[in-house]
Amino acid sequence: MRLSERFAREGGVETVATFREKLLGAARALGFDDVYLLPSMAPAEPSAVDLSTRFTVNVRLAAPLASSPMDTVTEFEMAVAMALLGGIGVVHRNMERERQVEVVRRVKEHPPTRLRSLYAEPGEPCANALARLRDSKLRDLPVVEGGAVLGYVSFESLRECSDGLEPVGRFVRPAEVADVSEIGEARSRLMRGGRDTIAVVSGGGAYLGTLVYQDVLDELTPVLDRDGRLLVAAAVSPFDVGRAKSLDRYVDALVSDVAHFHSAEVLRNARRLASEISADFVAGNVGTEEAVEDVVAYVERVGGLRVGIGGGSICTTPRVTGAYAPTLWAVASARDALEKLGVKVPVIADGGVRGPGDAVKALAAGASAVMLGRALAGTDEASAPLVVVGGRPYKPYRGMASPGAMEKRFAVDRYSRVAKRVPEGVEGLVPYRGSVYSVVRDMVEAMRAGLGYAGARSIEELWTKAKFAATAWRAAEDLGDARY
Repeated sequence: MRLSERFAREGGVETVATFREKLLGAARALGFDDVYLLPSMAPAEPSAVDLSTRFTVNVRLAAPLASSPMDTVTEFEMAVAMALLGGIGVVHRNMERERQVEVVRRVKEHPPTRLRSLYAEPGEPCANALARLRDSKLRDLPVVEGGAVLGYVSFESLRECSDGLEPVGRFVRPAEVADVSEIGEARSRLMRGGRDTIAVVSGGGAYLGTLVYQDVLDELTPVLDRDGRLLVAAAVSPFDVGRAKSLDRYVDALVSDVAHFHSAEVLRNARRLASEISADFVAGNVGTEEAVEDVVAYVERVGGLRVGIGGGSICTTPRVTGAYAPTLWAVASARDALEKLGVKVPVIADGGVRGPGDAVKALAAGASAVMLGRALAGTDEASAPLVVVGGRPYKPYRGMASPGAMEKRFAVDRYSRVAKRVPEGVEGLVPYRGSVYSVVRDMVEAMRAGLGYAGARSIEELWTKAKFAATAWRAAEDLGDARY
């Protein structure tokens, strides 16, 4: 008896493909480099394109972007910036529970305006403060010591510094500060001129950050909750209900941080976790129609799906395990499954989105939002420190299954508790890119243009109007052209 026939009889099915037929009938799992969008009649100028979307069933964004929960990407500064820019930050969980809770709490307490950690210290040489003023193109700076605002120094006063070594404290002058509840008035003061910066303090007088006039001129689209606070999400393990419940009182969404969510053990624990929290729960990662069907059927209150397996720029899962669900293909599969089920759950494309072009393709394939890791890792707001190699600035970037990340006990269950001890990610450096505010603004403008090329004025319209074309090598392969 042939092996395939024995399998058919034991499994109670009438027919089963031979192993060779499985290979020959393999699905063509297309990735971002395999297809492009065909241009169509643009119904509006890019500036009129609406990129608003849903991250989860109950969380709406002005821009379809989320920062990845990686320990070299998303902590406090990135989460604040993403919310101010219309997206959302997902704070990583590779830290103590108390610290993750503190990070999301601080995001919620941050005013809906950009504040910079820009100040002088009273004991530093005046030459340093002068250089900071020149680099920032500012006329004045707050002077802060131990979290208390002592006053401010101006460019003119520091020019009286004779040798550049005198302490800044000698030149401090009284300065008005703004309570966090007075942000609107502080912005108006800067617009009237006379000052370039105003220190913002908490209700207790502690320094929170510096409001800078250039930022007041910039148009931000902050996304807020019902109480007027910035939106924020946090990563959790389905096995850690205690952490999830601690975060639940602050976050707008809890994002499952599991490489392979389509697992019996993961599903059982996720079902329990989702039933004990009030925030929207994002399940993932998943990569197939079958996975989506099982997740929706088994886990109640799924608020979103994180989709894509092995597609990240520093993920080695395809090479290490042989398993791979390219993000573009996985998104289309997930959306098809949801359409068949008649379930309205946002799909978040996660992995390998290198820039706005890939992001638009993911949206066209059915995603509601895209998750960014490497694209944001080189920015000021990314949580890794700046390093200089060969005279050039870089920032460290690593996968959450890299050896370095796995050394921390807080993330060992990302790959199903401690069942997997083989690294499925690498570590490296990415070029420094400056502020995430500039990076995201440029990306949003490019995405608006991309939707325009596809003939869509919104993401939902893109779903219906987008047309894909295979690249030359894919078309030639289908035709059996040996030249490719």
